[in-house]
Amino acid sequence: MSLDPTQAAIVAEMKQRELHMKRKQRATDALLFRERRFRAVILTIVGLATAAFAALIIFKILRKTVEQVGWSLPAIGFVILCVSLGVELGRLFLRTGMGKRVLGIRERQLRKRYSSELASGRRWSQYYYKGEDIAPYVSQVLYFLESDARFNTIDEALAFVKQNRRENRHLAKQAAAAFEQVSADGNLVVVASVSAEGVPSSRLMRYVRTDKPGVWYVSTTPESPKVSEFDAGRVAFVTPLTPDGGSINSNRVRITRAPFTLEQVAELFASQIPGYLDGISPEQQQRELVYEITMESARVDTWLDHDVVEFPTPE
Repeated sequence: MSLDPTQAAIVAEMKQRELHMKRKQRATDALLFRERRFRAVILTIVGLATAAFAALIIFKILRKTVEQVGWSLPAIGFVILCVSLGVELGRLFLRTGMGKRVLGIRERQLRKRYSSELASGRRWSQYYYKGEDIAPYVSQVLYFLESDARFNTIDEALAFVKQNRRENRHLAKQAAAAFEQVSADGNLVVVASVSAEGVPSSRLMRYVRTDKPGVWYVSTTPESPKVSEFDAGRVAFVTPLTPDGGSINSNRVRITRAPFTLEQVAELFASQIPGYLDGISPEQQQRELVYEITMESARVDTWLDHDVVEFPTPE
């Protein structure tokens, strides 16, 4: 690998990024392992406690019958039955509000413990080269620069990697699932737009998800100064962090006025944003404008992952 000083400095920075990403991956693996172990401990404790209690009750009720036929076979059957019952009760407990709170407390403790590695990795999740985010290609670019004498510049290696890139359906499904999860965990979005005079502004708005992939609805009054900015169709957005550290952002997005009013999609807004329509009269709902936010792609960031999801182009 023979690089000029500028390219060599960029490669050194790429290597630094890879070190941070590996630290993040190790922290992620440790965090997930400890979360699974904590769940297993809870299931074991609840299972054994339930098994002991149930076995005590069953043996006390059926004591005379068991003494007549012997303890060995009934005891084994009772233990298996009680342990199975206890494990199922433990799983039910984890689905209850109290169980979720217990898990949430433990997850927050673990995220705080590994916050340094996770935050560092999140800082490096995007990597820009000549204005383009090449994060998905960095490790391959480094590999070819160091192992293949054909490539003497980052541009050559990057072009080769892009040309020979294969679509990974598993990663695409993972990105789509992460997008659906994060978008379902909230309903707030910060929409940034630019006025005719070139003045940028942003507004915190409520969004609702639709049955069309990568399409959300937002609403605004006809008198809003945002109307002219939205009608220009140039926006970008980012969602505030969810309790699990998830966020979605995109600048490859179009916004268009929907051919219907808020009144016509009132049920959708009411179901996803309880109380949203409480202060809007039926007359105001008829006047309220609805806009479609249509994404070409979006970045989904969580404490553990960084994914890019691509959406099909609408016909």
